[in-house]
Amino acid sequence: MNFFRKLAQMLAGSKTPVGGDVGLYFYVRANRSGEVVRVRINPMNDLSEDEETGGYYVRKVLVGTRDFERMELEIRFTKDRKITETKATGGKIVTQADWEADQAAHPPKSN
Repeated sequence: MNFFRKLAQMLAGSKTPVGGDVGLYFYVRANRSGEVVRVRINPMNDLSEDEETGGYYVRKVLVGTRDFERMELEIRFTKDRKITETKATGGKIVTQADWEADQAAHPPKSN
């Protein structure tokens, strides 16, 4: 199966490495609980056209797993898919290190 994937990417001229992740990861800390949630945005599939700016935007609703607190992440892009604006409602955008620290402090419960 990898052979066909490589062949398709070669024929299509894809710049994405085989098995590579094109996703953009964002991390949002919930205002009330402090839980940090990770969200993945695929810039090739998740974006919607923004008729006002001629660019793109994406809006994701996030829900924490510990407290089920709802947050919203909105990101705007240029027509070349470069980020121009990020906005979080119900939380604050933080770093990957913050997410990793939150994961270490609250490991998933095993059954």
